Amino acid sequence: MGSESAAAAAAYKAEKEAWVTGHAGGSMSEATLVTAAALTTFILWASIQRYHPQSPAHQMLLASSKQAKSRIRNSFGSYFLDFSTLVVPMLLSCTLFADYAYLWSFATLAFAGVIKSVCGPSEDEILKKEKKRFKWRDSDDDFTAEEDDEDEKHKGLKEEETSLIQGEQDQQDDFRQRKGHFKSDHATLELDDSVAGGKKLKATKHEDNPHKIFLSVYRAGMMILTCIAILAVDFPIFPRRFGKVEVYGTSLMDLGVGSFVFSSGVVSARGYLKKETLPFANQMVIALRTSIPLLVLGLGRYISTKGVDYQEHVTEYGMHWNFFFTLGFLPIFVTLFRSLANYVRFSILGTGVALVYQYFLSFGGLEEYIQHAPRVDIISMNKEGIFSFAGYLAIFLVGVDVGLYVLPNDPYFFMRRKSNKKKAKKGKLAMVLLSLFFLLCMGFITSYGILHVPVSRQMANLSYFFWVITFNTGYILCFLLAEIAITVNEPSALAIARAQAKANLSTASSSHSKKRISATVQLPPLSCPPLLEAVNKNGLAVFLVANLMTGLVNMTVKTLYTPNLQALGILTAYIAVVTGLAWTWSVQGWKLKL
Repeated sequence: MGSESAAAAAAYKAEKEAWVTGHAGGSMSEATLVTAAALTTFILWASIQRYHPQSPAHQMLLASSKQAKSRIRNSFGSYFLDFSTLVVPMLLSCTLFADYAYLWSFATLAFAGVIKSVCGPSEDEILKKEKKRFKWRDSDDDFTAEEDDEDEKHKGLKEEETSLIQGEQDQQDDFRQRKGHFKSDHATLELDDSVAGGKKLKATKHEDNPHKIFLSVYRAGMMILTCIAILAVDFPIFPRRFGKVEVYGTSLMDLGVGSFVFSSGVVSARGYLKKETLPFANQMVIALRTSIPLLVLGLGRYISTKGVDYQEHVTEYGMHWNFFFTLGFLPIFVTLFRSLANYVRFSILGTGVALVYQYFLSFGGLEEYIQHAPRVDIISMNKEGIFSFAGYLAIFLVGVDVGLYVLPNDPYFFMRRKSNKKKAKKGKLAMVLLSLFFLLCMGFITSYGILHVPVSRQMANLSYFFWVITFNTGYILCFLLAEIAITVNEPSALAIARAQAKANLSTASSSHSKKRISATVQLPPLSCPPLLEAVNKNGLAVFLVANLMTGLVNMTVKTLYTPNLQALGILTAYIAVVTGLAWTWSVQGWKLKL
């Protein structure tokens, strides 16, 4: 019985290894359509939060204290809304509805449009007038109110009457009083006695969105899709064309690996935006602190897979190498390139690395070595992982350069080194990203179409490099444009303050009462989904948990023989646990540093 059981286990292991090898991939357009679910689901979530009167965002808008707002934001209802509108549709797009990805994205957008048209309130007439007059100028800078017909009408008001515009409770559900001014965690205003006197209007700093929404949603969406794919690939419900390609070709998971590296490069740009430059030795110490935990995780993964006789895909990275080793060595090598960044941009450095690497692949015999050399020593045993590292390093360097544009409020801050305290210039950033996208498209057309270099994730060659960075730059641009489109009619804090000030003056001149009227916001402003924020806070820990759970499921379930509906249930429970842990860590205020 024991020998039969061992033989059956060995046979099933061979089946599992055969299941993930020899793939030719699918089309680039299909991979793009599947990943578009992360964008369309964000638009759906934003429509529900902003327009449905029972959404958590509306409940937070009416809450009377920060504690009440926090309870609503961290409630199970908030998590369920985020999970059902953001995560589940992404799971369905790459499993059950994989063959209808474009229809699924269209249906999601249509549903978002229905919610807006049915639940969206009409604009107040006063705010409509302000929209026409000031075009809802998206600026948090102080400005001086210009005189108009309304100002002339109320020019003779006494000082005590004009002070009526300070925030205070007027309607028991919509307004509240707190030390003479109205505060909302969504759009915070401070209206003082000087508003009607033609002095400056000030809006307090927006506290709920310390990070850029479009970037946070992009990163978290990419992470969730990656976590879904690493387990879903073991089930028949996940189309085999989405699995990693053996040598040449494109697929969803090939795109996901490169995108993970690119997004890591984008956020790592924060360290390069600091004006002070640390000595090289200090920079290397910081890089090692980042690298060592990742390298330990890579070693732990190797030992654990060998210990439990887990199925292996040797031609993916090699016999000992894995993706954690690739991630672990990146900070060290990027630090070595940092001194050169004082003279040339990271994107040029990355492109140069990719070009040199491709030269050795095509003309130096490296491609022949990777594909056909026998595994006789430590290098040849891990030739795929070791040499593809050059391609991933190039992708990471370009990601850093894109981050230098995206992270500051002024896209050109890294070059100008001027103050970065102004409001984010989204339109300028969109133009920068659009220009980069077209340049990268030309690079991909040159490498893939003119030089005829087939895309290879296994070697991370030049065409793969351009495919990944072009896709991700365009993807970030799409999220930015979605944010701009969603907030195009959203009043800025100053525009609301001016409109309400005029409304209050009109009321004051007609009634001469001592009642004070507060400024209010009809719709909650756009914010980052709490679940996606939670995933971003502990991104590496989430990825580690997903890998551990993937191994656990594969050791307890015969995934190859699992019916589709059962597989969908397992995948839903799995991603619910992964995101639920991230949510719990965020609610408890835990940040796991790995």
